[in-house]
Amino acid sequence: MNFGFNTNVRVGDAMYHVQTEDRGPSHPFVDTVVYLSGRVVYRRSTNYHEFAAALKAAELAAKLRELLAAQHREVIAELEARSLPLHGNEPARRVPDCVPEAIETPEDEIELLLTNPQNWFNAGHVNFEIKLSEKHSKKGVDGADVEACLEHEKRRIPCAEVHTDADGCAALKFPMPPNISEGTSLVVRARDGVRFAQLRFLLKSKAAEKTPAPVR
Repeated sequence: MNFGFNTNVRVGDAMYHVQTEDRGPSHPFVDTVVYLSGRVVYRRSTNYHEFAAALKAAELAAKLRELLAAQHREVIAELEARSLPLHGNEPARRVPDCVPEAIETPEDEIELLLTNPQNWFNAGHVNFEIKLSEKHSKKGVDGADVEACLEHEKRRIPCAEVHTDADGCAALKFPMPPNISEGTSLVVRARDGVRFAQLRFLLKSKAAEKTPAPVR
C-alpha cells in the first residue's frame, strides 16, 4: 500500500529525520528509519504478514495506517527521550550544497552503487548512473525497479523511474527543482521482488548559487 510518515526531530544540537513506511504486500514490513546527516543511525521493522492475509483491503489499509502512526510516534518519543540505541550518534555537520553527505548502507543482499559520484549533477540536471548487484556474487540484478524522488518532511516528489538492464545498470536523468528546501533528501530506491536497497543524499539549499559545488 506504500504510505508512510516523515518527521524532522531536533534533539539537542542534532536534527534527526524519522521515516516510517510500508514496504508493500510483497514484503509485509513496516519500517522506521532514523537518519542523522543522511546516515542511518537506527532502524525498527514490524512484520504484519500474520494479519495481512486475514483482512480485507479496506480493513488492512486502516490497520496499516494505525500501525505506521503508532510506530512512528513511539520511535519519535524514544528519540526525544534519548532512549534509542543510536549508532554513530555524532552531531550533524555542515555539508556542501546539493552534495551527497552520506550514502545509506544497502540491505537485503543486494547492493546499490552510484558509479558516477563525481559528476552526477551538472547545470541543474541530475544524471545518476547506478548499478544494482548481488551483494556477495556481485552479479548484476536484471529488471529491478529503480526510482528517484525528493523527500522533505511528509512530502515525496517522484523524479524518475527506470528498470535495470541485464548487467544491473540504469540511468536516472531529471532536472533538479529550484529552491530546494533545507533538509530535503534526494533518494534512489531499488526493488527486486522482496529485496530492497537505497541511496540517500542530504541536500542543502543555497540561493546565491544555481549550481551546487562539486564533490572533491
